[in-house]
Amino acid sequence: MSETTAPATPSTGSEAGTGPGGLRRGALSSIGAAIVAMAFMGPATSIFFNTPLAAQKSGYAMPVGIALAMLACLIIASTIAAFSRKLPATGFAFTFTTHAFGKGAGFLTGWLLILAYAATGPMLFSAIGGFGSQFLSTQFHWHVKWAIVSLVFVAVVWFIASRGIGQSTKAALIFLTLELGVLLALFGTVLVKGGAGGNSLSIQPFNPGHSLTGLSGIGFAMLWGVLMFVGFESAGTLAEETRDPRKGVPFALFAAVLMIGVVYVLAGYVAAIGFGSHGSADLAGASDPWTTISNTFWSGKVAWIIALTVINSQFANVLAGSTAGIRMLFALGREGLLPRLLGRTDRNGTPQHATAVYMIMATVITLTLSWWQTPMGAYGLLGSVLGIAMILIYIAMNIGLIRYYLRSHRDQFSWLRHGALPALGSLLMLLPIYGQLWPIPTWPSNGVPYLILIWLLVGGGYFIVVRRRTPERIEAMGRVWGAE
Repeated sequence: MSETTAPATPSTGSEAGTGPGGLRRGALSSIGAAIVAMAFMGPATSIFFNTPLAAQKSGYAMPVGIALAMLACLIIASTIAAFSRKLPATGFAFTFTTHAFGKGAGFLTGWLLILAYAATGPMLFSAIGGFGSQFLSTQFHWHVKWAIVSLVFVAVVWFIASRGIGQSTKAALIFLTLELGVLLALFGTVLVKGGAGGNSLSIQPFNPGHSLTGLSGIGFAMLWGVLMFVGFESAGTLAEETRDPRKGVPFALFAAVLMIGVVYVLAGYVAAIGFGSHGSADLAGASDPWTTISNTFWSGKVAWIIALTVINSQFANVLAGSTAGIRMLFALGREGLLPRLLGRTDRNGTPQHATAVYMIMATVITLTLSWWQTPMGAYGLLGSVLGIAMILIYIAMNIGLIRYYLRSHRDQFSWLRHGALPALGSLLMLLPIYGQLWPIPTWPSNGVPYLILIWLLVGGGYFIVVRRRTPERIEAMGRVWGAE
């Protein structure tokens, strides 16, 4: 298909690979798409699990890395919005890079996105199993195995996802509102009390010179900061189900990054002043700094509120993350690059086959990795896979935007919007990669780059096989399905 904005509206039925009706058009408002994206970001989950990891090398300067992550993700939001105005499609990054670089690069981007979203569900199911089991033991003295807790949440998420995007959005809104309310209440308490010792309010946490390991520490904090934002781009996967996607998707992207980004930066600042500049090493070494902060500034008797907030966030996060992963499988199945059964929907526009495959895959990975590494070990490992994979995808989209507008829409090319900003975003994204790779991490985290490389090589081989055996599938790549 030529690189134009004219829609290619496929027929329904098996010929199109979309089942009786395809995805349900107009099922989401722009606010609904933003809610799904924000729920995927999982504010409480990201804050309680990722800030301790971000602080390991950055300490008191952790807010710097998170602020840089927010800046980089705002640029990515601009990139996706610019693409979505021309190519509103569920395949989002896969469709974008296909039009920017060609079939091979587009396929590898989609292939890498499968790995990233495949890591999302198991990462969160592992965390919610381990944390939920601990919560039940601490609060009620019920000794329930983490695997049972994980499987219960798998079943609940599967049920809601199979009911359609509307039900997922309603559930996401309820849980998102609850977690943000508790987080802001805790942050407000720390700020009103002045932080550690009552006199720690200062702008010094935004001084990169306080990083425990210099530039590498800032980059490492930025890596986990970017991981906190991962999910906002999922608004792009909802383009075909969003009303007026050319306007609705950009609104959802910027709303998600700005609203939740402010909460993230505030969280980093509150963590820093909660320990104080003298406690930078304590913050870096704390495995659960938010329990310390909540016990210090709230009564230890309300710790269960924090625990429930985290579980609530994990649930909303995994529900929204699974929604995005399912739609990525659907998009590639509809294109014929994965089994076409994945690209079919039921009469309500729900991709039931893609839902089943994703949930089964997530269950197997969750149980296997959590048994090998413990649930939180699996969370950290899969988080590294997700973070690095998404950063590579973000860079590909940034560079792709420059090429796409120069080639296909030169008359609309803006040197700032379509040139300087995506170039700056790509350079910023190199910093967290550096922070992850140097100093060289221990096993098994040091194997993450090799895993991603092997995945891409396998994908490249698969693409060559498909191109030789069924070239018509390759030629059909990048269609903007029902864009109007």
